[in-house]
Amino acid sequence: MTSTSAAERRLATVSRSKNVPWFQPKIGSSLTPAGRRLLETYSGIDPSDIENHLYKIRDQAWEIFPWPCVGGFWFMKLGLSLHPSYASVLSRLRSPSSSTQFLDLGTCLGQDLRKLLFDGAPPQSLYGLDIFPEYERMGHELFRDADTFQNRFIAANILDEAVDSKLAKTDGTWDVISINMFLHIFDWDTQVRTCRRILKLLSKKPGSMVIGMQTGSIEAKEHVLEPPYVGEGERKTIYRQSKETFTEMWKIVERGEGVELKVNVVYDEQTDRDRREKEEETGRKKRFFSGPEERRLYFTIEILQHGGVGSQG
Repeated sequence: MTSTSAAERRLATVSRSKNVPWFQPKIGSSLTPAGRRLLETYSGIDPSDIENHLYKIRDQAWEIFPWPCVGGFWFMKLGLSLHPSYASVLSRLRSPSSSTQFLDLGTCLGQDLRKLLFDGAPPQSLYGLDIFPEYERMGHELFRDADTFQNRFIAANILDEAVDSKLAKTDGTWDVISINMFLHIFDWDTQVRTCRRILKLLSKKPGSMVIGMQTGSIEAKEHVLEPPYVGEGERKTIYRQSKETFTEMWKIVERGEGVELKVNVVYDEQTDRDRREKEEETGRKKRFFSGPEERRLYFTIEILQHGGVGSQG
C-alpha cells in the first residue's frame, strides 16, 4: 500500500459531523463584496440566488472533507487576493511577454484561481493541486465554468515523493507557487518536509517565488489537538510558527536544497484587530488554538540564486 492511499484512507475516517466550532450555519461576513462580485460577474449567478448556491456547495464540499475553511466559508474570502504581493503576482501573470506558470497548492474549490482569472490572468498559466479529486467538480459547480476552465486541476498529495508520480513530472517547472492556509495543519517536521518538496517543484530561476499565508503566533509552539479537532484516542500535533521560526524553517530548507532564498514574512495585524473587535462585540471567541497571541502570517519566499549555497543535509 502506498503512503498516498494510506493518507486517503485516514482522511476518509474523519467525522463529517456539523456539530463542531468551525461549521458556520450562516455565511455572514464571509461573503465579501469581492466574493459576491466574482459570483455575479464571472459565474453569472443571480444576486438573489448566491447565498442558497453557496450553502448547497458548502454542504457538498463538507462531505468531501470537513475543513474549517469549508465549514466557515473562508473559501469565499478569496484569501490570495488579500496578500500584500497579490498585485505584483497578478501583474507578472498578465504581462504580454510572460510565460509564468502558477500552481495553487491546496487549491480546494479553486477560488483563488478564479479570482486571478477574473482579474485578467491567462487561464493557460493557472493550475491548482489538491489531494481530493472531487474538488475539481465542486469548483466547476461553484463557479459554473466547467466548459471554460478545464484541465487546470492536479489531483495529488504534496507529500507523495514517488519519482514517477504525476506531480514529480512537474518538478522545476513552476514560477509561482501559492500555499494559503495550508502549512499550519502540520507539525514542524512535516512542514519542513513539505517546504522541501515545494522547492523541488519550483523553478530555480532567480525570481521564482512561493507566496502565501497561514495561521501563526507571536509565540511559536507545538499544540496537541484534542477532540473535536481529532477523533477520540487519536494523537496529532500541529506547529504554530512565529515570524522568526518560519524564517528559520526556510533557511533550513535553503541549506538542504542548494539555493539562496529571500524570505519575507509579516504579521497581519489589521486582521487581528478586526477579529478582536468582533469578539468584543459578539462575546464569541473563535481562536481555536493559540489564544490572543494568534496571528496570520503573510509570506513571500523568492529564489535569489541556485547553487550558491552548500547542499548539506
